[in-house]
Amino acid sequence: MALPARTEPRWLWPLVLSLLASVLLLVATASAAEREAAETLSIGDKVTISVFGQTDLSGDFVLDGSGAVNMPLAGRIRIAGLSAPEAEARIRSALMDGYLRDAVVSLRVAELKPVYIMGEVRSPGTYPFRHGLNVLGAIALAGGYRAGDESIAVLKSDLLLADERENLLNASLQTLMARRLRLEAERDGVKQLVPDARTSGSAQILAGEQEILDFQRRAREGERELLSQQITRLASEKTALTEQTELAERQVELTREQSTEYNKLATTGHGLRTVQVERERDYARTRSEAARLRAELAKNETALGELTLRLRELDTNYMRRVVIELQETRQKILEVERSLPTAREVAESRRRRLIASGGSGLAADWDIRITRQAGLTPVTIQAKFETVLQPGDIVQLAPRARPIEGRLPGEEAQTPERQLTGLASR
Repeated sequence: MALPARTEPRWLWPLVLSLLASVLLLVATASAAEREAAETLSIGDKVTISVFGQTDLSGDFVLDGSGAVNMPLAGRIRIAGLSAPEAEARIRSALMDGYLRDAVVSLRVAELKPVYIMGEVRSPGTYPFRHGLNVLGAIALAGGYRAGDESIAVLKSDLLLADERENLLNASLQTLMARRLRLEAERDGVKQLVPDARTSGSAQILAGEQEILDFQRRAREGERELLSQQITRLASEKTALTEQTELAERQVELTREQSTEYNKLATTGHGLRTVQVERERDYARTRSEAARLRAELAKNETALGELTLRLRELDTNYMRRVVIELQETRQKILEVERSLPTAREVAESRRRRLIASGGSGLAADWDIRITRQAGLTPVTIQAKFETVLQPGDIVQLAPRARPIEGRLPGEEAQTPERQLTGLASR
């Protein structure tokens, strides 16, 4: 039994035809707009203007920075953004405004501006413009993709070296940050390191710096303790020597008085000569003892002053060393911070070149930007391979990173936004 033929509702056909007509109208409008933009004059165009019967007014002219041509008699006439017929009409109107009774003007573009191809192509540079040239054709004129000239192995090796350089700089920066934290703790007398935002991820490095901080503190406190004990001992000896010296001075004074009184008795004949000599000996002996004690006291004070000076020098030298090391560490941090952005840029450039080295012909793998003159203002637009170029366009081609499907060896620790696309697993 035959099945009945399937028929579409009649009301659907007008809707389909209407949609198809709308699409064709949009395509035609876009194409017309591109043709109109390509046929309009812009800054830098070289045009040939002919005025019938007026050879002095005819010749080649270049549109200046304001989009005008400077003609004899009429002066500067702005024609940028106009088509050739519109420009002819404006020039004719300017010449007939007090200069010519009637003017027949003809204008044609004598030389189209070239297109400029930049970025990841084999031969970047300037190329002649021809009508209908699109982005893909411009890339072909420039020799194709530049990164495809290099082997995958060489690009991977370059990328690994660039990543290693960046990783070493990051590790060096973490080490220097931890060292600066430890030196600042030594300077401020802090016993425990407190991680900050830039050192919180380097626990092992901070633990090592904490060990150094503890060792430096114990060594310094040990030296200070030894010197302090000697200073305390010498201070006690000084106290004792001071008391002995005062007693000796008192003894000298007493023996001097006794010797003086006995000399008076000896002068009147009431004293013995032997006793007088003995009194003089006691006086001389006490004076000698007092002098010895004064010498011991002076020696003690000298030793005490030297130890006090050594203690101050210990603190001063320690602080000087800390400040010098801190200054050197800060300088090294600045040097690493200056080098790190360049290293990251080099690594990212290597990564993009490796992405492009697959020779991908997909527009999704490339970031294409065109800078063109829109009247007097340059604008930058996002383009595709099929985008039609205009005279003077500047095409910039760069690889675009895609979601990762695999990694290169040694990239396990890298962040996702810095990993390669599926080329690493090919």
